[in-house]
Amino acid sequence: RKLWSLRSIAVGLEVIHKKGLIHHDFYCGNILSDFVEYSFITDLGLCQPANVKPSQNSNKKIYGVLPYVAPEVLRGNEYTQKSDIYGYGIHCI
Repeated sequence: RKLWSLRSIAVGLEVIHKKGLIHHDFYCGNILSDFVEYSFITDLGLCQPANVKPSQNSNKKIYGVLPYVAPEVLRGNEYTQKSDIYGYGIHCI
């Protein structure tokens, strides 16, 4: 059941990324489950297009819950879709 849940989360993240977006705040608190089959990614309020360069001010902000934030973001680099995947990997642990 847990693997099925992780799979449905991965599919949801793939849909977000295929639409050209970055979630920016992927962590367990933004995942809802129906406790039967499916899990859903929520809180899309920080989603931004992946191809838009952030302004200098927003580039300095770190969004999300610290353990789920990719190391490169903590070093000051911008968020990418790979940053979301890092958060997913932490969730899988």
